[in-house]
This record gives sequence, C-alpha cells and structure tokens, in this order.
Amino acid sequence: MSDQTNSFLKSHFPDLVLTPPLFYGWPFGLRFEVADWSLGKESIVLEKAGDRAFEIVKYAFDSEDEMLLVTDVYTEHEHELTKRKLLVYQKYVRRQVRNRLRHELLTYVWPELDEPLTLERFTLKCRLQDIRLRLLLQAICREDFYAPNQIMKGKLQYENYLINLSKHMIFHLYDDRGCDLIAAEPERLRPVYEGLQHWLLDYDRPQMDRLFTAK
Repeated sequence: MSDQTNSFLKSHFPDLVLTPPLFYGWPFGLRFEVADWSLGKESIVLEKAGDRAFEIVKYAFDSEDEMLLVTDVYTEHEHELTKRKLLVYQKYVRRQVRNRLRHELLTYVWPELDEPLTLERFTLKCRLQDIRLRLLLQAICREDFYAPNQIMKGKLQYENYLINLSKHMIFHLYDDRGCDLIAAEPERLRPVYEGLQHWLLDYDRPQMDRLFTAK
C-alpha cells in the first residue's frame, strides 16, 4: 500500500519533513504550552497537560473529520519494534477499526547520526471517536517520566501525529511541554489562534501574532 501520509504531505504540505518541531518547519502554525507546573504534584500536572492538549484538538478538529493517526518509531535494527508491543493501537484505538492499521518500513537520515535509522510508520485512517485520545495524550505527556502507562518506556523514540485530511491540518504533541498545530492555509488556524490565545506559548507568540495581524 502506498504511504498515505507522504501522499497527503506532497499534496498539501510540499517540502515539509514530518519530524519535530513542526512549528519551525512550516510557515503557518501555532505552538501551545500544555503543562502548568504551578499545579504542584507531578501526576496532576501531567494529567492536566494531556487534558489541555485534548481540548486543543477538539477545538481545531470536528468529530466527522477524516484523519490519519500516524506513529513513527525510530529503530536501529530491522524488526526491533516487534520485541516491544506498540501500545498506541492496542490500548488507545477501538478494536473495530484496528484492521485498517498499515505498517511501512522507511529510512530516515538523521543529521546527527552516522548511520540512517529505520523508521517504522504505523498509519490508521480514523475519526476522533475511534481513539481514546484524552488517555493517549496523557500517556504521551508522561513518556519522559516513570509511569506504568509509558508507551515505549523510554527505550525507543517515537512521535504521534494527528493528520486532519478534511481540514488539511497536522497536530503534534511533542511532550509534556507543548504541542504544535500547523495548517496548509493560515486561515484554517485563525479561529484557534483567536479562541485559545491564553494557551499560546509566549516565547513564540510574536511569530504567531505576525502571521495573523499582517492580514
């Protein structure tokens, strides 16, 4: 099966490499802060960070939008991932749609490494209601901390992307610090920019403000 993700990117995000940070790799994007460490207790902070990421997705995406849930796992050896169960789809996706899951082996050249990595890409065509998204996002926020529901338990690097086929947008929660939302056209982002001002990352706020105040 052809790579659905690359086909979508070539059509709507030409020259974008699907790798963090998306906000700096594409001209039309928003960057949000999700963790509020003033809440104190680590477990509460991480749970609420996942909740905030979930609210951002719900604000930007509609329940009937067609999406791809994409998981990229970077490995050094072929079939390395088979030794560790990938919990994203076993635990956080409805059983009824798991038969749509597609797997590909790609090659990723990381500038910092002498040898290329094998990128194992899992792609599932779905809608929001097919995913236990709040719990998945909470688990991503906990990945850098010891927790029973760590997806890879720190052993392999992975990234999860929500690609909105209907609205031509991509959401990526990179860890407990924050998330990126990019779109093929900036006007797709304007309602989110205006409605969720209070969660925008202050460090990158000037870049986001210039995008919309220039109109």
